[in-house]
Amino acid sequence: MIAEMLQDRLEDYLDVSVGNAKKIDPSFLVEERVDYLIIGDVVSETTQNLEIQNWFVKFWEISKKGNLTVKSVSGFYVILTDNSKYPLWVEFFQGNVKAEKMFPPILRLKLNTADLSLENGTLELVNEYSNDFIDFFINNEKSFRKKKD
Repeated sequence: MIAEMLQDRLEDYLDVSVGNAKKIDPSFLVEERVDYLIIGDVVSETTQNLEIQNWFVKFWEISKKGNLTVKSVSGFYVILTDNSKYPLWVEFFQGNVKAEKMFPPILRLKLNTADLSLENGTLELVNEYSNDFIDFFINNEKSFRKKKD
């Protein structure tokens, strides 16, 4: 749901595809030479689920062989508890994706487990995050064009 909300916000600026890690082979992304990578997950305590970790390790291995550097990597996570510890996303990205920029801030959303819905304010947080990402993208493209000229 969050990925689709981000897709709706970004699709006027970027060619955006949303998929599930179970269904997207990392080698496909390396072959397609993606520029921007945003990963989302449900986080328990401070770590991503094992499936996402394994996907990243495979992506790192394949992208390293293919010498892929993405322009920007970022992520969002949904937490299930009121955990005050900071999840290890940034460190995990740095260790498993070669990117020009780790795009901050990592979007953090809380799931209301009573009715399994996202808490009030989620849409505003997603909009703020995507606006920042759009600003980054536009500024990055402007500086790229200046270098070309």
